[in-house]
Amino acid sequence: MALSHSPAQDRPGSGSSSLKQAGAAALGGSSSQAFTTTLYEQMKAKGLFKNHFPNIPPAGKSINVPLNDSAQQDLAPEICFPLPATPVNERKFRRISHGPGEICVHHGLKDQLLPAEDFRYGIRGQKGASTEDTMKAGLLLGVAAYQNEVAESVYESSKKEPLGKAWSRGHSLKMLPEGFGNPSGTPQDGKEVIYAIHQKPDTEENRLLYKYTHNNFNPGERIERKYRWPAETEDSRFRFGHGLGQPQEGAGARLALNWDVEDDGAVRRTRLVQKNAEDFRNVHHTKVYHKAHPMQGANGPPLDPDFRHGVKSGISDYTAKSCIQGYYSLEEQLPDQDLGRCLKPGRRNVTVATRAFGVPSVRTDIPAPPPDKRSIADNCSYGDECSAAALLNPQRFDDRGVPDRDFLIRRPKDELRELVESCDVEGVDFDALWEECVPLFDDGLPLVSLDALLFVHTKKLEDRVAALHTGTGPGLAAYKGAL
Repeated sequence: MALSHSPAQDRPGSGSSSLKQAGAAALGGSSSQAFTTTLYEQMKAKGLFKNHFPNIPPAGKSINVPLNDSAQQDLAPEICFPLPATPVNERKFRRISHGPGEICVHHGLKDQLLPAEDFRYGIRGQKGASTEDTMKAGLLLGVAAYQNEVAESVYESSKKEPLGKAWSRGHSLKMLPEGFGNPSGTPQDGKEVIYAIHQKPDTEENRLLYKYTHNNFNPGERIERKYRWPAETEDSRFRFGHGLGQPQEGAGARLALNWDVEDDGAVRRTRLVQKNAEDFRNVHHTKVYHKAHPMQGANGPPLDPDFRHGVKSGISDYTAKSCIQGYYSLEEQLPDQDLGRCLKPGRRNVTVATRAFGVPSVRTDIPAPPPDKRSIADNCSYGDECSAAALLNPQRFDDRGVPDRDFLIRRPKDELRELVESCDVEGVDFDALWEECVPLFDDGLPLVSLDALLFVHTKKLEDRVAALHTGTGPGLAAYKGAL
């Protein structure tokens, strides 16, 4: 039997090695290591830290950084700085590690040795034995079949489950002419069974027993706890609790804040406790506005007042004071050169124009569409949105879609008359109000706003009410006559 090799063995050893070589060849080098270094080596070359132990190599792995930067390296980082290749023994477990034209199969089927195409599974059968001969091997006919049937009849399975018949259980069933089962009797209406309106209700004794066993209360029935209330509770002015009489103002707050007296105002009683328990409580439970106990004697550890814990640093030029107050020079405090601008070649937009580039966030440069015709999908801000104060304190008729600015629009007489008459307000002389409102604008135009009309009408109502209350004016007699 010839075994062929798996198609997975024809794949190249590393999918990214050719990519790395192509990038190095395109940049004119033999390897990507000529264009990168580590962050540790870069900081060491710039003298950003002091290495007091040069004979000990640093621990950990430093980040790879490029030595220089260009547009080609930024646009094709996968060629200039390729990722490390997946190990060969782990490559088959990755779903994205299939080569060009390779069939995606389970990782368990990769690298397996498959048989040749002319190989067939199974064992070759004997020559001369056909399927028909195999099926007729146990066929019995004639006397041989009868003898076999007599021999099989002694078995229990042959008696209870004969071939081609139902299971025989030995029952002798006699069915009546009406069929199996007992008759149901006189049919009854299902509605009366479900809603038994003719059934007598339970007695009060049965209801109380069912309420006690199943907590079955009638709708709106309150719980009767069978309390024996004293005779004083029958008074309508009775209240539960202890009366304080005439409490002194502030006595309750003073009693709550004074911990040196009992609840009745007497001096707090002295309690004798064990000293070790009280010492434990004072040490482990710090009192309010007191520092925690150091647990090293009654007065703490015997140390000099100028003693300071820790080891003085002998390798650092900086102290805690310099770290808190800062020790940076003026040049180091200045912003970076790339703050607000790009220093990479090929990416800078150099222009002599002083205008702001781009589209503003609030589009006040274009006319805003009317709010009632603005699409709900339009997320552009036109500068006419309401502020937070307007959202918290909306206008009077915002819920009806009428802003306050509509009351300030000056309208002709016919349009304003139509608005006033649609309100169905009795006792309003529109012509008189119009004549008083036109001189308010000092331009002589026959245009009046609804706000001015309401102002004049409100002033008239206030004058009428003032005259009524002061007893002057013609409306007092009519008012008294109506009473």
